Amino acid sequence: MADDVARFFSGISLYGDDLDADAIRRWYEQEAQGYYDLTMSYEHYEYGYHELNRFHAYRFLKGRTFSRCLALGCARGDDVSPLAPVVAEFIALEPAEQWWRETIGGTASRYLKPAVMGGIALEDSTVDLATSLNALHHVPNVSHVIAEIARVLRPGALFLLNEPISSMGDWRKPRIGGTANERGLPIDWLDQLLERVGFRTVRRRFIMCRPLSLIAAALGFRHFYNNALFVHLDALGSAALKWNTHYHRDTRWKKLAPGSVFFILEKM
Repeated sequence: MADDVARFFSGISLYGDDLDADAIRRWYEQEAQGYYDLTMSYEHYEYGYHELNRFHAYRFLKGRTFSRCLALGCARGDDVSPLAPVVAEFIALEPAEQWWRETIGGTASRYLKPAVMGGIALEDSTVDLATSLNALHHVPNVSHVIAEIARVLRPGALFLLNEPISSMGDWRKPRIGGTANERGLPIDWLDQLLERVGFRTVRRRFIMCRPLSLIAAALGFRHFYNNALFVHLDALGSAALKWNTHYHRDTRWKKLAPGSVFFILEKM
């Protein structure tokens, strides 16, 4: 057990990625309502990452249109709603039915409950854009789900991926502001997985520089990832501190680093 914990905290392996079917079911039951319950605890819920998504991904889609966008864990669709003018249909994989909508940003949406084991109920090569914006770190068997995303994407299709890259604390203990099982994806592990299942990296940027976010929060700013100037500064700060990236950040020094990564990927 101690060896397993050390392996997971080192980032060599991803905790939860090799669970058996019963453990995956338990994880799914714990996480299915996690984000919805968390947001309902806020006095006011407002999506806070529009400018971050625009700067690191959406602006690079200019001039393209997409017949079908697969959006993983998109809640009520706030994260992908800016894409509505260039998407003909959204397929949303979202476990909390309270979020389900008939349209996202005025574009028709079809919500599906994710399969417990991570399979995606779509045929091969039938999707030309997929998004996972802070969703996969709630999933146990991440490698299987990413392989499923690769399967349903057409060759040349794009995958926009934004995920935390730290352990997000010790998942064996309750964490304030977090769901029961969430943990980030180790960056080296993730790079290798994406290449193995057939993705080419078009753009990869470290984001969410912790020192800057702490300063902004201390100054009383809310939703600073919706602010263009802050997002630019965050990109610069994250690039400057990426050398200090550690997976399990158990000291203050290790926390002086970017907390997430944003990919634009192409299905080979």
